[in-house]
Amino acid sequence: MEKVIADLDNIHKQLMDLVTPMAEEKFSKRISEDKWSVAENIHHLYLVEQRYLTDLQAAIKDPKPMSAIRRLFQVPGWMASIRLVKVKAPKIVEPLNAPAKSITLENYNQVRSKLKKLCQDNGQSVFEKIRVKHPFFGDLDGVNAVIFLVGHEARHYKQIIETIN
Repeated sequence: MEKVIADLDNIHKQLMDLVTPMAEEKFSKRISEDKWSVAENIHHLYLVEQRYLTDLQAAIKDPKPMSAIRRLFQVPGWMASIRLVKVKAPKIVEPLNAPAKSITLENYNQVRSKLKKLCQDNGQSVFEKIRVKHPFFGDLDGVNAVIFLVGHEARHYKQIIETIN
């Protein structure tokens, strides 16, 4: 779990280093109607991570392990970072009405801290025994779900780079 947490920290630092010094207008403005603003990207990351945090907490309280076969054939979470296929965000995590920059960043940093604490408090052995549902990938064990969040943040980091260049 230490490597997964280190990967979470690494991509999060890259993202925060990129967007923290950004002016509010650049942060909040869409460059086109069909591309999310930086604010919307980060608000979406927050919404997804909050959802996974809630699902992981529930799974820890009431574990429903994956079968060995399903566990073996689950989609690797790192695939979320590959942007060859555009995936429409489920309505529940669409970044409608992203808050101001300071609130958006604070929300995301807080949910990340809670996720890391959950990982540290429970460890890899617990996370391997739980499962959560991804709307596109299907069932993921807890470790793979956190790896998905690393890949998901990397995916949106790349999207943000395209947005600001």
